[in-house]
Amino acid sequence: MLHVKSLSYTYPGASAPALSGVTLEVRAGECLCITGPSGCGKTTLLLAIKRLLHDGAQGGEIEVGSPGGPRSSVQDEVGLVFQNAESQILCSTVAEEVAFGPENLCVPPREIEERVRRALDDVRLTGFANRNVERLSAGQKHRLAIGSVLSMRPRVLLLDEPTSQLDAAGKSELRSVLEHLKHLGHALVVVEHNLEPFRDLADRFIVMGNGRVEAVSDRVPLQHMGSQAASPAPGTSRQRAAGGGVPFIVADGLGLSHPSVGEVLRGVRLSIARGERIHLYGRNGAGKSSLLSCLAGATEPDSGSIRVAGRRIGGRAGVFGTVGYLLQNPQRQLFENTVFEEVAFSLKRLRLPEAAVHRNVTEALDVCEASLLASRLPLSLSFGEQHRVALASVVAPRPSVLLLDEPFSGLDLAQRHRLLEILARFNERDGATVLIASHDPLPARGWPDRVLTLENGVLA
Repeated sequence: MLHVKSLSYTYPGASAPALSGVTLEVRAGECLCITGPSGCGKTTLLLAIKRLLHDGAQGGEIEVGSPGGPRSSVQDEVGLVFQNAESQILCSTVAEEVAFGPENLCVPPREIEERVRRALDDVRLTGFANRNVERLSAGQKHRLAIGSVLSMRPRVLLLDEPTSQLDAAGKSELRSVLEHLKHLGHALVVVEHNLEPFRDLADRFIVMGNGRVEAVSDRVPLQHMGSQAASPAPGTSRQRAAGGGVPFIVADGLGLSHPSVGEVLRGVRLSIARGERIHLYGRNGAGKSSLLSCLAGATEPDSGSIRVAGRRIGGRAGVFGTVGYLLQNPQRQLFENTVFEEVAFSLKRLRLPEAAVHRNVTEALDVCEASLLASRLPLSLSFGEQHRVALASVVAPRPSVLLLDEPFSGLDLAQRHRLLEILARFNERDGATVLIASHDPLPARGWPDRVLTLENGVLA
């Protein structure tokens, strides 16, 4: 079905190729999993197969079709679901999103309706047609992105890190969808760090390194199996009375509702001491992002109150400079022309002297391992690199509180450990309070002082 032979690619201005001599083949009804460390060329490979890399030096062959049969257009026969599903969702409702592609192909209206119905059924979103896309969970958005691609009737489906933002239930739902698509005869190419969900789904596994295929196997490479438990261990691990136990963040009776969704926070009461490390754990849709948004002053709750460092948050009372807030999708907070300017933005708003701005930016980029990206355009970076840049922009003002929403998306296991080391440095050096929200246990189980669990908007 998909035939890739000796594929190479070098980005403009790069000294080394991002892909070098990659050869692979996927037949109809097969699933191929590709893994490897961040930056090894996995995403570049998918973009090259989809013919989305128009600049730079490229060589090799890409064909779609059966052996001995007619070859088809790669653009028409290959569908790509990006790592960040939100980046390819354009419309307001689920049905509009799935219909967008066929409408641009001038497909007749009746056929569009049938394609939308079938695509939503294939990705288990039947009944969601009129739902606002902003009210979908991360797992539902991924399935919507797949549905919007399926409505274009591709024979090959490329998926970039489809489980990175999904909890255990979301992974299970996605796996069920992919099993169904295999049964329908689609050829699947999945790029992933954690191959555990694909142990029995994939027919072959490819390990990449430095833009090359290093190994091919019909079994999961042991070093790329999931290494985290299904649920975190609650309680205190670090054995440290942070801040003397004096409350630094206090939330009292927070309530929040969204139209068409209902209550997302229900009477949340929370007290965090200065310098504490907190892991906020919960499934997709539990309300973690909503709670962090309220604590950051970005969303005003319907009821209850919030105090940070003794100041009540709400209305015009902001926390700029006191609270650093990393969004789940880093692209939502990146907008400058260079990484350096991105990290300097908040420092300039705080009216720091130019020398202090340069010093803080340089330090933040160095600590977040992003110094080599200083002159790059933020939105041209990989998803993992964008996370590190966004984190640098958040920590550069040295806030008293760091709120991080799913900061591990797009990072391999080694990078997740390094991120915790980075956060530990800020915590120990500046006494910063750190709250990490995620749907998976932290890779270092002893890192937090406390694990808090959020279920259906209620803090357990």
